[in-house]
Parts: sequence; C-alpha cells; structure tokens
Amino acid sequence: MRTFIAVTLLLTGSVAFLSADKKPILPKGPLAEARQRLNKGNYAEARAEYTKHLSDEKLAPQAAIGIANAWRWEGEHGKALDAILEVLKTQEKSADLLAAQSDHQYTSGKWDEALEAAEKALKIQDDHFLARWVKARITRDRGDMVAAQEQMRWFVRAYTAASNADKDITDVDKLLIVGQAGAEYARWVNNSQQFRFILNEVFGDITSKYESDCWQAELLAGQMLLEKYNRPQANDAFENVLKVNPNAAEAYVGKGQIALQKYELKDAEQLADQALKHNPKLPEALRLKADILFAGGDFPGAEKLLTTARGVNPRDEITLGKLAACYWMQKKTKEFEDLTKTVEAQDKKPCHYYHELAEYLEERKLFTKAEEFFLKAAELRPMVAGPRTSLGMLYMRLGKEAEAKKILDAAFKLDPFNVKVANMRKVYDHLSKYTSVETAHYEVKYSKDTDRVLAAFVADYLEEVHADLKKQFGYEPPGKVPVEIFNRHDMFSGRTVGLPDLHTIGACTGKVVVMASPSAQGLRKPFNWGRVIRHEITHIFNLVQTDFQCPHWLTEGLAVQQEKMSLPLDWMQTLRDRTDSNTLFNLDTILMGFARPKDQSEWGLAYCQSFLYVEYMIKTHGQESVGKMLNAYREGQDTGAALKSACQVEKAAFEKGYREYVDSVLKPYRGGAPKAKKPDEKPLTFEELIDAAKKEPDNHDLAARLAEQYLRRGKTNEARKMIDALLEKKAGHPAASLLKARLLMRAGDDDGAKELLTAAIKESPDDPRLMSLVAKFYIDSEQYEKATELLEKGRKLAPLDGDWAEQLTRLYTQTKNNEKLIVVLKEVVARDPDDLAGRIKLAKAALEAKMFKEAEFFARDAIMIDVMNEDARNALFDALTGLGRDEEVTKLKKRYSE
Repeated sequence: MRTFIAVTLLLTGSVAFLSADKKPILPKGPLAEARQRLNKGNYAEARAEYTKHLSDEKLAPQAAIGIANAWRWEGEHGKALDAILEVLKTQEKSADLLAAQSDHQYTSGKWDEALEAAEKALKIQDDHFLARWVKARITRDRGDMVAAQEQMRWFVRAYTAASNADKDITDVDKLLIVGQAGAEYARWVNNSQQFRFILNEVFGDITSKYESDCWQAELLAGQMLLEKYNRPQANDAFENVLKVNPNAAEAYVGKGQIALQKYELKDAEQLADQALKHNPKLPEALRLKADILFAGGDFPGAEKLLTTARGVNPRDEITLGKLAACYWMQKKTKEFEDLTKTVEAQDKKPCHYYHELAEYLEERKLFTKAEEFFLKAAELRPMVAGPRTSLGMLYMRLGKEAEAKKILDAAFKLDPFNVKVANMRKVYDHLSKYTSVETAHYEVKYSKDTDRVLAAFVADYLEEVHADLKKQFGYEPPGKVPVEIFNRHDMFSGRTVGLPDLHTIGACTGKVVVMASPSAQGLRKPFNWGRVIRHEITHIFNLVQTDFQCPHWLTEGLAVQQEKMSLPLDWMQTLRDRTDSNTLFNLDTILMGFARPKDQSEWGLAYCQSFLYVEYMIKTHGQESVGKMLNAYREGQDTGAALKSACQVEKAAFEKGYREYVDSVLKPYRGGAPKAKKPDEKPLTFEELIDAAKKEPDNHDLAARLAEQYLRRGKTNEARKMIDALLEKKAGHPAASLLKARLLMRAGDDDGAKELLTAAIKESPDDPRLMSLVAKFYIDSEQYEKATELLEKGRKLAPLDGDWAEQLTRLYTQTKNNEKLIVVLKEVVARDPDDLAGRIKLAKAALEAKMFKEAEFFARDAIMIDVMNEDARNALFDALTGLGRDEEVTKLKKRYSE
C-alpha cells in the first residue's frame, strides 16, 4: 500500500533515480519507439516516428500529443498546439486531446480557452488527470486558494484510493501530475514531510518501475530540491536528466540557477545560453539570463528578456514580478502601475508577483520597498513559505535579529526542509552563545572561547575608523552598528547568504558587518582583519548615508581607498593591458566587472578602476566632492546628474579626465618611457603559426613563438634547429636566447646558458625576462652586486613584468642588508595586506635600528593578521617601551592575560 502519509525523514541522502547501473525499463506498445526517441531528446526523429501513427484512429491522439511535446520542448508552442488541433478535427471527443489542448493553452496564458477545453475533457472523462491539473492550476493562479486546495487534494486522494484498492497508478504521466499536485498541497497544509515521500515513492517509482528514461521525474525532483536550496542533490538530479536527454533545456536552467545562487554568474550565463540554444522560448531560461543582467545593473537588457518571456506566457507571475522590478529601477512609473493593475486583475492574491518584485529590489539594496512587498506577499498567501523566508533573511541583513527569528521560526514550521531557513536558524543559535562588547558606536559579538583578545582589538579599532570616516564624509550612521565575528567560516557564510560556501571573509549585509575570525575554523590562512573592518565599515557609512542608493563603483572605490594599501601589481598589470587595448570599464559598464566578470583579472580591474575613479575625483574636485556625490545619490540622482551637481562637470568630460589620469598613474609602471609597440601576438594555433612563419620568414618573433611550440610538443630537434637558425640571423634575440638557455640548462650546461644570456642582455639590456634570469645566475654564483643591479633596474624599468621585490627580499635577507631590505619589504607588504612574516621582519628590523615609531606601526599591522602571534606581540611591547609608553604596555599585557 502506497499512501500519502507523514514521514519524518529529512531531505538528505540519495534521490537520484536515473542510474546507469539499473536495467533500463523501456516504454511499451506501438508508440514505444517514438516515446523513447522523445525521452532521449531526439525531437525531430520522435515527430517523424509519431507521424507514422496519425492515420491510426486509436493511436492518433497519443501520437499528436507526442508530436506536440516534441515541438513544445523546442519552444515551438504554436506548432505544438496546431498538432493537437489538427487531430481534434476528427477526434473531437478525445478527452486526452482536449486535456492536452488545455495544457498547452494554459502554459501560453490563455486561461479562458484552457478552461473551456479542460471542462470539455472532464465531461467526457470526469477523472482525467491532466484536465483536472490544468483546472487546479488556473484556480490557484486566480487566487481562489480554498477551491484550489481542494482540487489539488483530489490527486492525493486518487493516488491513495488506488493504492488502498491494490490498483497502484502505473501511468507515468499521471504520476508526474500526482507528484506536482501533492507537493503543492503539502506546501499549503503545512505537511512538508510529504516531500520525501513524493521524491522517493512517487517520482522514484516512475524510473525504478515503469520507465527508466522518464527524465521529467528527475527534473521535477531536482527542482523540488533546489526550491529547498539542497544544491548538491539538485545538481545530481539535473546531471542525471542530461545523461538521458542532453537537449533538456530545463535541466540547464536548473544548473544555471545553482550557479547563480553561488554567485558564479559567468557559469550561470553560459548555462542559460545552452538552455536557450535548445529552447529559445523557454521562460525559465529567459528569466535566468535576465537575473544575471539585472544583477549587473543592465535593467533595459533584463527588461527585454523578460518581455520576451512575457510574450510566451503573459500571465506568469514570476516573469511579471521581475519585469515590474525592471520598470521600478528605470523609474518607469506608468509601466509599473499598469503591470500591477493587470496582475491584480488576473489574480486576487498575487503573492508570487510581489515576492519576485521584492527579491529583485532587495538585490539592489532597496530594503524599505523590498520589506513592504515581502510583507504584502506573505499577507496574500500566508500558507506559502517563500515570502516569510525572504523577509526573515532581510531582517537578518538589517540587524533585526529578534524579528528575524520569529519569522524564520514560522517559515521553518511551514517548510522545515528549506536549507537556507535551517542554516539561518543554526546561525541564530550559534550567535546566541556569543558574548558582546559595546563601544560608543558599535556592538561587537564574538566567541569568548576563541576570540576574546581579537574582539578587544577590533572594538578599539572600530572607534578609530569611525572617527576618521565621520570626518571624511561629514556623516555617521545613527545608532549602534552590529559587528559579528564568527569563529567558524561556515557560520559566517550562513549568516551572510544562508548557505555554507561563500568564498569571502567579510561582508556588509546592509546595516550589519559580519566577519570570519582570522583563526576561524574552515579558513586556510589568516587575513588582515583591520583592512576588512575599514572596508566594510565604509560600506555601512556610504549605504546608510545614501539610503542604500550609493552605486557599487563608488562604495567599493571608497572602501578600497580606506584599506590604505598600494594597489596589487596584478591589478596594475590588468589596468595597463586594458588601457593599451582601449577596453577599460567606464561608469556605465563598471558594475559588470563586479557582477559578471569574465575572469578573476576583470573582477580585480573593477575594484582598481573604482578606486581610481574616487582618487581622481578627490584630486580634481576636492575631498568635499565625495560627500556631495553621496548626497546626490541619496536624492535619487543618476551618475550624470550627481557629477554635475557635486563636481560641476558633465559625465563625458569627467570620463575624459579620468582616462588621462589613468595614463598618469600608469607612467611609473612603464619605466617613464613611452609605451612600447608590441608585436602582433594574437593567439594562433600550431598550424596557423607554421603557415604564418612560412609567409614571413624574416619575422623573428613569429619564428621564436613557433620554436617554443615545438618545444612544448616535445619536438626538441626541430625547436633547436629553428632557434639556432634564428640566433644566427639575429644574435641576442631575447625570446630565442631564453629558449636556447632552457635547452642548455636541460643538458646541464648552466655556464653555457649564463654566457648566452649575458651576451643577449647586452643586445637587449631592458628585456625584463633576460634581466630576471641573468640575475638568478649571478645570485647562484654569489655575484650579489651584479644581481642587485639587475633586479633594482628591473623593478624600476618594468615593475609589472617580474617578481623583482620578492627576489630582492630574498637577496637582501641573504646578504643581511637590513637598510635595503626594509625599503623593499615596505613595498611588498604595502601590496599584500595578509603578509604576516614580512610585517614581523619589518618590525624587528625597525627595532634593531631603534626606529620605534615604525616598529610600532608594523607590529600593530602584524597583530591585525594574528592577534596571538608571539613575535608580533613582543615587537609591539618593545616598540611601545622604546617610545616610553609603559602604561600602554601594561594595559595590553593585561588584555592578553585576562
């Protein structure tokens, strides 16, 4: 007996149904071949096979439905409906055809026509599952929840009655409907334990007993798991779908939604594109792509995609809610109001519309409006857990933890399998065990067992940073800002996004600063918590001051500025390369670098350019321009208007001046010389390199590139011949000399390699690759002065094209040249905020030189990475003693000993 009963199992463990280890269970009957091809995603073949049976009066209805499904899964909804209507002309009493017609019309938003067809089907066959399923969904979507609940319950009763009579439902299509209707009913009557039963017993029976290639069962399971944020199992389910049907667009969407939840926007976009390749009119895929564009601030682009999705189904509230948010962000008031009226006319309780609208607005940090719409969604359909969950998460972001707990507890009762809700409740319980320390402007929560000393340093530092920022911005946030330090990274991640795999260590959630402790469980190495505090507190100031309307580039630029670090060399290298290729971001596109970076370097470029925009603005228009810009954004002005009112400059002129400023910033990184013209080094395949080298036999750079490719492929003899021939034509050619040196060193002839490179560097004295390698030879032969000369030259001439500072650090340490070591180490640690060893070295070197003020600075900087490090602590005590601040030493020692 299989009945819908309450079970207490959690949604964990395997729920993968489609297994290669199982013996395949194939469909039976004369349409089996066609259905199998349909299941495999061979849609054209399936249509051809089904077409063969249209002349058979008995088989024609199912054949037409199969053809329609093959068209539907490719996005051809008109052709799908036509296939059904054509056969209905001669089989107008077919309940199956009428129900299929109603289903296609429902998914196209034609509710009146769909209901008419469904009613016709039910007059012929009162217990027709698909016809009842269409009717139940339309009743639900129109907001008649009492009637809809009873209609959903019908499927549960039908399944149970059949099981009680030992006549279990074996029809795959009916079971798919039972599972969906049962899950919907379970959501409304607070019986979420049924989800496990539906996954394993209803959907599980489909593939284990009746049709192993029915990928729709696995797809629905994956979607149900994803609804609960059970990403690993959901991903397994979608992968299983694609093993059976590699053309299933819905599975690519599911995987894309997982990537989006993990903030892997590039992967999400690629998966959305794959889905649209298979079904260019799939609303879910169009929405996924719109989600990505919206996250990147491309509201017109997102609107265009959502408008296309609306054309497929003009009544889908998920699409309409997202579209409304696009109108809101673009201040299209009339369009927003007209759309809202349309939705409220079709649905008396448009919960999903307001929920999606609120989700999008929260993403843009419009928290006040998001709260309003979450509350409205929850009020409209109180049995739906989603709006409550989202509202609880929002309150956690805003530091309203008591209110959040009440709402999340209620949401958990409605949906105990929601991973986000469960995680946030665990976070709340974890936080309840923490101790807090209050300052004038902050409340710091921390684990007394692990982070007592850290919290004391953080509390002091917060007030120091606060005073500095208040002076700079002429503003301070009202009330006390919550700061939470987590001793477990998974708890920090759960506190931030409700899931355990956020790849960062600090965040501003809106009005709360959360941070993992540098010694937190789950971190690979400690980090500079002082830098994180400065960065995130800056966000608090900017966001609260502008009522969360500060654009991303400005708040990130200001936050990077407050880190008080030199920009990393890899950022500068990307900046140089993108400047040379004229592909820098501008104020209209820079958000894409944060939201949709093509790679890690582009993400760094967004931070780098944001910082330089702020630096340029301050240098050109004064420190006061920052406050004026923030106030302009608070008033709702866009960037062009804000620049005009705050800096009295048009945006185009500001951009032009900024580009000139970037060139001036890059000048020291070019050695003070004009930009060198690089040879055309566009990527070429091996075959293309061979052809290009034949066409240009005098192009030495092409010949060197080809020789390197021969070496990569293990064709050493061919490479050696090319290199030798090239060096005969062009003695000292840098690339060829490096390749030849590599061959000599492989053969053990280091002296020969050194001699070759020494000669080559005379021909090309400014080539950074040669300088670096020759310097290594000098170090190995203890010719330290010559090595120093080359490395220092490289550091000044081509700072972005070699690890000069790192090599010099090792060299000066080896030669015990403390004076020069301090100079180089300062440069190294200024670009690496987490370099603990370098800071301790600097503190000790400064103490030896009796430079106590510098020693204090670097010792404190080291403590900002590891407050318990004994060397850093002792260096700080010694520096303070040297400065005659014995009382402060006593106070700090007491802090450590308590």
